[in-house]
This record gives sequence, structure tokens and C-alpha cells, in this order.
Amino acid sequence: MRRSTLADFAAKALVLACVLNLNGVANMMFDVGQAVSLVMLAAPVVILTRYGNSKWSKPLVLLVATILSYLFLATLYGDPLAETHQPMKYYISFGGGLLIILSVAIYTAARPHGSPLDNWLAFLRNSLLVAAASVWASPILYTFYVNAPPSSFNRMGGFFGNPNEAGIASLLAVGMVLGFPFRWYWLQLSMLLLAAGAAVLTFSKTAMSGVIVVLTWHLLRQVEGFARILLPLVALVAIIIIQDFNAILSAIAESPLLDLDHSQKGRILALADILTGKINQETSTHRTLMWEFVLKRAWEDFPSGSGLGSAHHIAGFLMEGDVWQGVHNTFLMLLGEAGPIPPLLLVAFLAILIRDTVRYQAGPVAMFCLFPLVLDFMATHGALSTRYHNVMLGAVVGLVANRRLREAPRRLMPKRPFRDYSRAGAYD
Repeated sequence: MRRSTLADFAAKALVLACVLNLNGVANMMFDVGQAVSLVMLAAPVVILTRYGNSKWSKPLVLLVATILSYLFLATLYGDPLAETHQPMKYYISFGGGLLIILSVAIYTAARPHGSPLDNWLAFLRNSLLVAAASVWASPILYTFYVNAPPSSFNRMGGFFGNPNEAGIASLLAVGMVLGFPFRWYWLQLSMLLLAAGAAVLTFSKTAMSGVIVVLTWHLLRQVEGFARILLPLVALVAIIIIQDFNAILSAIAESPLLDLDHSQKGRILALADILTGKINQETSTHRTLMWEFVLKRAWEDFPSGSGLGSAHHIAGFLMEGDVWQGVHNTFLMLLGEAGPIPPLLLVAFLAILIRDTVRYQAGPVAMFCLFPLVLDFMATHGALSTRYHNVMLGAVVGLVANRRLREAPRRLMPKRPFRDYSRAGAYD
């Protein structure tokens, strides 16, 4: 088998293992842990063996620096006697994430424009749609799970033990369907409804809010010509609707047809506050208290951090299901455990990635998928170690680099003829 063919097979196997959360499915269904971890290790190695000599883009360098500096500094500042200090657990989790991001980013950047790149994007989109479809199938799947997640009695997660992860995966599916649409209108509409409906079924406040924002963003992008004049009127109507959004959501939450329980109603009603920027203890499910606590501790420990795992599990603060809860924010997790350098590197990474996405017109796939990824950074501390997030973050980084590779020769081409500048597109 040729190296390119083997790398293609490895890339698709990696996507399936990560996006469909096959490790989690095996654990929930058969009580077998780490069933496909070997695939997640071997596949990146195969891809990097084939494409590892490619130059890295600036965003990729910054992201690698973020993860490595976090692991080093958090270990340096950690207390070996602390209850949450389990370094090997985090080395494996974040180290594996780093391998996945690197391999997917480099593989995506190397895809030739046309059918190879389009086929790769279609595979990513379809894999995310399968993950979203699993949410709809939750009532059936839960009957086969020997380790059903605690949330299964009032929320749907499909292949994911954590319904919040299922919600973000479904939101990414929405972004992929909008960014890389199907050719047939009714198929496109059906898949969009499938993905958006899956995000709602998880009752993830982050995912539901994200769906509203992404769909609104998509509709505004479709406005052309004379309709642009009506945008101020549309904005005014939207503001009025949002101001009375509580009444709309209350009608939905109290509908006897839906028969929602107290927790589900609370999550639906919190959407209006979230969309109007009201983030408090109730709408964030006590997360603001954890943010304040970790910020205060980070200031007391500044410029060092509190050590590896200390913001993943805040001992003595809030416990759910016999587990100390974490800070639920990647930036604060990095700050609280490793000091200011890793979160500053992450901010720089995102800033340059967004700049390059706009500058090189990386397309709607990058734009619509980057938003849910950043949203996930804001809502969870484990984004950099969540496998579907690793794959999609690597895909966006690679897609932007791929676009830059095609744009650079045209930008650098001088007026002097007869000179070969075909290699001038290497990105820094």
C-alpha cells in the first residue's frame, strides 16, 4: 500500500474514532475502556510519517507551544502531595490531543484543491452528522448501555457520555452542513434540521445558544442587493424579539406536548438571558462561582499556577456525582494551573487564526466551525483534551493553511516574467 493511501486510511480512521467517540461508546456499551486508543495513537504517527516534513503555520506553532508550555509549567508548579495531582493522566490526555491536532492540521493543509480536499471535508461533515444522529437515537442506545451516563434520565447524549459534548459536536455538524452544503436542497434542509435538532435535544445551553447564533449569522450572510437596506429593520425586529424572548421560551417550556421536567425547563428558559449577555450563577449552572474562585486563586499564586489538575477538579468547592467540578473554561484552566503564559499563547493562537481566516478567505467551513470551537473553549476546561474538538480544531487550522498556500503565490508573484515562483507559497 502506497504511503499516501495508507495516510488517507489513517486520517479517516482517526476521524471516526474521535468524532464518534468510539472509546466512550465501547465503555458505555461493553464496559471496555480505551478500546480504540491504539488507533488514536497509530493513525497520527502514520499521517506524520507521510506529511511530517511540511512547514508549520504560525497558528499551529502557537497551539503546540500552548499545550507544551501548559504541561511543563503546570507540572513545575504542582504539589506532588495534592489530591488532584495525577500527571500521567494529563500527559496522555493532552499529549494525545496534541498528536491528533498536529496530524489532522498537516493532513488537511496538504490536501490538493479540488476533489481531494472536497472529499475530506465531506467525510468530516458526514461523520459529524452521524454523531448528531446518535443523539436522536439515544432512547434506543441507552437500552444497550451497561454504563449509561447519569444524565440519561433527562438529557440525550447519543455516543457521548456527556450531553454537553454531544451538543457541541451537533453544533459543529450544523457549521459543516452550512459551510459545505449538500447539492440537493431537501437533503441539505433535512441534514440541517437533524443537526440543529440534535443540539437542542442535548439541552446544552451552550449548544442551543450557538445554534441560534450560527443560523442567524448564516441568514444574514444570504442577504444581498436591495435586501441589505432592510438590515436595520431586521436588527430592530430581532432586538424586540429578544427583549420578549422569555415569553416565547416560557411558552415552549410549559408546553404540555413537550412534557419537560424542571431541569429541562430551566435550561430552555436560561437561553434568553444568555443571548442577551446575562451570565450569572443561574444561567451558567454555578460556573461563575468557579470562575471567580479560580481567578482569585490565580491572582494569589501569580505569576505561577496551582499545578496540574487543580482547575480540572477544584477540591473542596463543588461536587457532583462524587467528582469535584472544574472551572469549565479553558483559558481560566490554563491560567489557574500554569500561570499567564499558556492562556496568552492560546489567545495569540486564536487571534492569528481568526485573522488568517479572514485575510485568506478560508471559506464558510472555517468560519462556521471556528465559532463552536471557541465557544467550547469558553464553556469547558477540557476542550484541548476532547477528541472531536482536537480533530475539528486541527481541520480548521489546516484548512486556513491550505488556503494560504494557494493564495501566497498570487500575492508574492512579481511582474517580472519567466521566473518560477511555484515554491513561493510556503507559509510561515
